[in-house]
Amino acid sequence: MWKNSRILLADGETGEVVWRVGNSSWEAHTDERGYWALTVNPSPVLPPGWHEIVSEPGRSSPAGLLVVDQANRFGIISDIDDTILVSEVTDKSALLRNSLTLPPERREAVPGMAALYRRWLARNPAPDSAAMFYVSATPRQLTDNLRVFLADQGFPRGVLRLREFPEPKADKASPESVESGYKMRTIEALLMAYPEVRFALFGDDGERDPEIYAALREKFPGQVEAIWIRRVSPVADRPRLPDEGDIAELLAQP
Repeated sequence: MWKNSRILLADGETGEVVWRVGNSSWEAHTDERGYWALTVNPSPVLPPGWHEIVSEPGRSSPAGLLVVDQANRFGIISDIDDTILVSEVTDKSALLRNSLTLPPERREAVPGMAALYRRWLARNPAPDSAAMFYVSATPRQLTDNLRVFLADQGFPRGVLRLREFPEPKADKASPESVESGYKMRTIEALLMAYPEVRFALFGDDGERDPEIYAALREKFPGQVEAIWIRRVSPVADRPRLPDEGDIAELLAQP
């Protein structure tokens, strides 16, 4: 708990970042929180697949760049907490205990989800370079822990898109609206970046995934192929939205 708490409270700093993939290199400048973003199209330079990233300053754990094969037309965008990782997000004390006191190797995966994702991505001609994204409100500082969890549990390798913590201007909005806005913006950007790919969206009803995904399907009807929700809400009569599938029923199918 002490280690993870220190990670969450660590401050970043401004500076230059250089990262290399093969013979290509890019430069970026971090903000005062230590974060940076760079928009490039590496596909003319790099072949499809995963490529090792070497950076200055050095990376905290092995990192990679995904170049999606243009022949692939199906992708997955998945939430993490209580969708593929048992976190008990509706119980804040349990959520903190699970997130801060358990090493990633001891976290509990939702049974069957890793195999389901691998099987569905196999619909593509090049599954190892398919559009696989994990989008979560989990703090970015826990990226390395989640990488270990995903690999240890056999989930397909994918790009982690996690939330900045503390959130900029978080004092001006409720935590729920901050998280919803972050997830909406992030997934919208992914859909616009891959206009030829149809995505299945996976989430849970512990917070607002159903409402966010429904709004995204309304805005991108040609790209959202399906919405699948895991039932974890303590509200027994929480309404289901139209055309919203149940993950438990999906996993029960032969």
